[in-house]
Amino acid sequence: MKKNIALLFLAVFSACVHAQDAAPQKSPDFARLDKNHDGFLSREEAKADKRAAKFFGKADMNHDGRLNEDEWLKARSMADRQKAGEYVDDSTITAKVKSALLAKKGVSSAEISVETYLGVVQLSGFVDSAEQVRLAGQTARGVKGVKEVKNNLNVKTKP
Repeated sequence: MKKNIALLFLAVFSACVHAQDAAPQKSPDFARLDKNHDGFLSREEAKADKRAAKFFGKADMNHDGRLNEDEWLKARSMADRQKAGEYVDDSTITAKVKSALLAKKGVSSAEISVETYLGVVQLSGFVDSAEQVRLAGQTARGVKGVKEVKNNLNVKTKP
């Protein structure tokens, strides 16, 4: 009988230990942000995570004015999706500008580098004339999604 009680105790103890191991671990980032250690992030505490703070209102699913860890993770996920979308948009704009420059008569696009960040297109490289600098800038401005063009093209000097 004593042996059965000991085995039962061991089984219960083992189950408790495994249950603790299976419990979700708190994110160290969340714990760092939770300055008052109440298990929630106030709007003020969330400001320390600029990416998540931007989505505080949308992530606060129960509208209690604070984020639990699941809501904070949702806010971070929203921020990550937005950043990925911006990257794809910039890549698309870059490709469209390059295509437009290739199709534009009078522009030697082979020596023009195009980079885009948040809709701002930067043109760099060397072209044969000031007219090509102007045409390249005008062409880039005409592409849908371009917010601004920084035209850093240089005219090749004749030796």
